[in-house]
Amino acid sequence: MRLLPGTPRALGLAAALATTALAGAAAPQPVTRTARAPQAEESSGAPAAAEPGASPLRGSLGVPVAERLLASSDPEARLRGIERLASIGTEAAIDALLAALEQGAPAARDPKARLAAVRALAPHAPRDSVRQLLSRELAEGGAPARSAASPLGELLRGTAALALARSGDKRALAALVNAIVQGGAAGEAAARALKAYPPASLQLLLGNRKRLEPALVAFLGELGDLRALAALRPMLEGGDRAAQVAAARALARLGDEAALAKARAWLRKPEPGLLEASAEVLVHLGAPEAPDAVAALLGSELARLEGLRLAELAPAERLVPALARALPLLPEDARPRAVAAIGRAGGAEAARQLRRLSIERPELATAAAFALATAPGAEARAAVAEMIDGPRAAKDADLRRLGLRAGVVRGLALRDAPEALEGRLLAALAAPRGSSDRAVAAFGAVALGLREAREVVGECSPASCDRAAVHAAARGALARGERALAALAPLFAELAAPGGGGAPDAAAISAGVALLAAPRGGAVATSRLAALAEAGGPLAPLAARALAARDDEVIRGRLKRLLEGSDPVVRAHVALGLGSDPMPDSVSLLARAYRFEDDAAVRRAIVRGLSRRAEVQRRRVLEAARDLDPDEGVRALARAALSGVDRRALDAPSALATGVVWVAIVPNDRSAAASASSRPARLVRPDGLAVPVVADPDGVLLVPGVPPGVSSVLLAPAAPPGDAGS
Repeated sequence: MRLLPGTPRALGLAAALATTALAGAAAPQPVTRTARAPQAEESSGAPAAAEPGASPLRGSLGVPVAERLLASSDPEARLRGIERLASIGTEAAIDALLAALEQGAPAARDPKARLAAVRALAPHAPRDSVRQLLSRELAEGGAPARSAASPLGELLRGTAALALARSGDKRALAALVNAIVQGGAAGEAAARALKAYPPASLQLLLGNRKRLEPALVAFLGELGDLRALAALRPMLEGGDRAAQVAAARALARLGDEAALAKARAWLRKPEPGLLEASAEVLVHLGAPEAPDAVAALLGSELARLEGLRLAELAPAERLVPALARALPLLPEDARPRAVAAIGRAGGAEAARQLRRLSIERPELATAAAFALATAPGAEARAAVAEMIDGPRAAKDADLRRLGLRAGVVRGLALRDAPEALEGRLLAALAAPRGSSDRAVAAFGAVALGLREAREVVGECSPASCDRAAVHAAARGALARGERALAALAPLFAELAAPGGGGAPDAAAISAGVALLAAPRGGAVATSRLAALAEAGGPLAPLAARALAARDDEVIRGRLKRLLEGSDPVVRAHVALGLGSDPMPDSVSLLARAYRFEDDAAVRRAIVRGLSRRAEVQRRRVLEAARDLDPDEGVRALARAALSGVDRRALDAPSALATGVVWVAIVPNDRSAAASASSRPARLVRPDGLAVPVVADPDGVLLVPGVPPGVSSVLLAPAAPPGDAGS
């Protein structure tokens, strides 16, 4: 009989909990009415537990509990308090959250709490008090007094900027414009946010300004909104010279020829600043005078680097002589850029200059060969052919290998290899085992489909193997697709088996490209994958991905440690593997990892992993990533996942993955030349996947099958002299 009175109370509590959950779902609305009764109770002055045996919902689940959590010394408790206030979403809850972020409060000193609070407050950005806090985070997100020591500083700043821009509120947009005008990191974050969420009306940006500052004018040009033309055109005639220059550049970026006459007039003035501005305007508008203006910049000591930038932006055969003259006068780190610009300019003179550089300037030979390999036209193809089969090639083995590599790259990138290439490659396969000549031939023969990788490698075991051929053939297989990579799986499984010291054989590192085609690790034992993932090195990322795809209760602890480790590339691959994890609660691991991940590449991997999951918990994280992640790539991936794009399409091999990375490892000290030979490394492709590779004996890496974008290469530490592992 005593159970009957208790039942209604239990049901009432369940109903109240459901009401609270619904109120949390309505958090994006800045004002709700669910807090009226609690406010009346609070005004009565009665304590939360005034009546014996009673437990008012607000006292046990509402704002006071969240406030106590926020005042805690436990960071996780503070985060729970922020999440609780965000789910309540009432004015009282938002006020409590703002109060907890006042200067000196525990949450205000905690970058993670501040980031969580900014995300929670984003739907309420039109409120004056919220907008002021977001503006403060935009201005001070990385300031020494607050979070300069925290890697979350830029993430916090970018999230605050996006929250302001997304609101569309006039005063929030004014705060972003002020940041752009002031410049610095806050201005850059504000500009990115406004590009992500362009305003409905440009008047919201311009306000009542009588004069547009140059920084704001430049941003209008980058924004690409043609509605800005009406505000920019009058600036060409009025105002000071700085305003005219800024307006002309912005108009040119928008494709408006109103700036053309002004740029042509400035060409006749000797002022360096005007010459740079006029050249940029002419380049953006495709004017016929543009190459001559850029050539003039290349001849100017003060404007030479700007001339190089514009030459890269608008290649032209007429620029080749000016680039060649400027080459020795440029800073050393800018010279490879000039060589590449000569190659993109094309033509007979460009081919002649590049061939000369490949012979006479050893420090630029790789850059020149790559430029010839990727330059269209018969002249460039003939120059590569002469490097392979010309009179000098017969006497100079280094030049001949350079030409063979250039020919292979040309065949892969342009499908325009010299006729002599195939025969020379097959002949070089007969070179001595372990030699650079045979390694170049092995790479070319496999990459161009002349031979299969296992055919080139032959018999191979940890005890006896032509490791140089394995390194080269494995990299060549990257150009042939998943079937060629999968054919290396048995070799990798054999070579990756633990030896006496447990470290992977160098040939196993190369054969590890087979893991690209076997995301779950193929026949490699789980214990071995775990050891490889935890040991670091070139194989660790792909091993970590495979290990995560085999997640179970036994290895969950190891995965958590890898997901929280110091190597962002390994963290990213664990996230990718968790996307295929059979354990349904892995979605919680991904959601938790996303919260405070400061590396954008890792956040992209987390979103990719979540996009493969079907659990409902993924949606909240994907929506937050879509709306408030400062990285454009993360937002795009989250949008695709939420829009119903087939999850398999996000991971399908790109048809554009035809790029080739060419790296020459050059030691800083000549006495360390041996450290470049057969050096292991990992190449992180633009899509985030890490490819284990090993250089040829002469220290050269050619890695095909790379999608467009920026890649990075990390060399494995060189072994000490005499170390058996070397």
